[in-house]
Amino acid sequence: MAPNVTGSSAPILTSNTKGQMSNNNWTAIGTVVGNASTSEFTFILKSFKSRVGDLVAVQMEVPDEARSGTQEIYVWGRVVSINRYNPFFPYEAAQELSNEGLSLEDTILSNSRDQLEAVVLILGCSPVDGGLTNLFPLTYPVRPAAEVLYPPAAAIKELLAGGIPGHTPLHIGTLIARGDVDIAISADRVVARHIAILAMTGGGKTVAARRILRELIDRGYPLLILDPHGDYLGLWQKREVFKGTTVRLLYPHIAMTDQNRHIVEILINKMTEGLSEPQRELLGESLTEVDPVEGESVLRYIKRLRDSLARKAGQANDKRKVPTLSVCRRQLGVVETRLERMELTNERMRQRLKNLQFEQMSDPEGRPEGIVAPKTVSILYLGGYDHLTQTTIASILLEALYEHRANLSNRIPPFLAVIEEAHTFIPSSREGTADVPSLETIRKLITEGRKFGTGLMLISQRPSRVDETILSQCNSFLILRLVNPRDQNFVKQIMENLSEQDARMLPGFGPGQGIISGQAVRFPLLVRIKMDEDLIYTDLGDENFLEQAAKWKPDEHAPVREQAERSIRTLDKLPDRRPKKEPCPAMKRPVPETPSSVAERWEKVRKKFLHDTRALGDLEAATGLQWDLYRRKEHVSKYAKLSWEELKDAVRHNAKREALLGLLEAALALGHE
Repeated sequence: MAPNVTGSSAPILTSNTKGQMSNNNWTAIGTVVGNASTSEFTFILKSFKSRVGDLVAVQMEVPDEARSGTQEIYVWGRVVSINRYNPFFPYEAAQELSNEGLSLEDTILSNSRDQLEAVVLILGCSPVDGGLTNLFPLTYPVRPAAEVLYPPAAAIKELLAGGIPGHTPLHIGTLIARGDVDIAISADRVVARHIAILAMTGGGKTVAARRILRELIDRGYPLLILDPHGDYLGLWQKREVFKGTTVRLLYPHIAMTDQNRHIVEILINKMTEGLSEPQRELLGESLTEVDPVEGESVLRYIKRLRDSLARKAGQANDKRKVPTLSVCRRQLGVVETRLERMELTNERMRQRLKNLQFEQMSDPEGRPEGIVAPKTVSILYLGGYDHLTQTTIASILLEALYEHRANLSNRIPPFLAVIEEAHTFIPSSREGTADVPSLETIRKLITEGRKFGTGLMLISQRPSRVDETILSQCNSFLILRLVNPRDQNFVKQIMENLSEQDARMLPGFGPGQGIISGQAVRFPLLVRIKMDEDLIYTDLGDENFLEQAAKWKPDEHAPVREQAERSIRTLDKLPDRRPKKEPCPAMKRPVPETPSSVAERWEKVRKKFLHDTRALGDLEAATGLQWDLYRRKEHVSKYAKLSWEELKDAVRHNAKREALLGLLEAALALGHE
């Protein structure tokens, strides 16, 4: 049965289109006017019959392949603008009404003869008797005076569904102008050919990303999310929504092994100005001499490496090597200081999120399956780390995972890496790229990763600050609201099929509204993203700072804690002077006795913590002091049960013992016993 055209005197269309298209009425909503081409046309629109973003169609004849006759086709297009004017209400009349203070109703002027002029961007054409599976470029101009048709939802759905046959759909929302038409993008094109989501703050980029990620999670696709601000922590809190999927919250940790000692060199190259060739040779010798302890963090290993270099400098026969050793030790100190400070900040931020369970990130080289696995979402929380450290971690992680895929080791499956705040990890040359380690890594992934199942989703609120070469490699774009003119111009440059009319719409989009374009869809579409309200996490980012400011009181103990913390950091940087082996008893030097006042203070304060099962890290967080980065997880009672003499064996440094005493005394003074 042919579709009926209602609302006009046009003859019944004689199509044999497939599916539900043949069972619905198509409404005539206007007439083509003016000069029409193969790329766009203009039509006079009936009042209230269409809106910007609607998909419309025109039935017309074009020459057939043999040029011996004609064939019937549908020309499909999208309404990109609508202008409204009244030819019977000239400017002069408006000026007179304004000057005299008259109302239009008090005159004989007409206000009911408005004309609506709509501009349509042509998307392609399909044969009337061939269904909507195949869409071809239009090679013959639209006929003036032809009727413009408003297709039913079933026809639009068939048109959109036929775009990428055999591909898995990801449902992201509806057309802006038609809530009865669902929009789906190709999962295969998203995970294999990269996608960029760009929007200003509040434009809905995180909402859009969560929508796509939820669809991928439902299909069991492995995901790795680099989350600098905690926007995706809600996926773990709402993990019961994802049946059969494991959601992990990870914090950065790079474990040392015999195979990855070169990480130290990478960190020096990426976090400092680097080393000269002689300095690299000396460092390489030390790396072979200092063996990693199983499970040891890179930070602890660097501390031991610095101690080794200090001993070498003190024992060097060739004094010409001392400056070189000192430079190596100094550069390692820069890396150590950065990592230590960032780890502490990240830990404190995680302690604020008491309802979430974080686990240490696995070694991406030695145990990548702990990060990427089937039906697994891994969220790496980078809060508290500065940009340089974040990009260094991202570079090491993504480089290692990519190598596993490129080497065909079969250790990990294909995966999609989601990079939030992409302008941090892949800044443009205008922003300065000398200190951004992740730039080259991500450039390699986006150009070669699709061959090995390593896809990228880049998300940014400032697209003009993102590397243009990398962003242009994305084959699909979801652009939501952009107001900044520089960002708008940048998007127009990298998106070849973004029309001028579409670009003008960018600042007017509401939250969650935008345009999807590229290989993930058949043609550019204006979409309204579906909001997944059940995945929103409100414990982070919704702090009431007005209320906090009203209740805030100064901490009288803060200056003392800061001074103690500075002293502890200074002591931590001193080399470990303990001998590797205990000397024989005859060779032992007498150890100076600890003053009785210190021992008495210890005996007095430790009794308050004999049964305290809290971790030492909790006391550090409560007091603001830092005692020992590697003993934070040990219970307070473990040390409180020791006498001062017994504590000497457990904590070899006298300064460390006194710092522990100061930590307990500070906790006691603040009422944390």
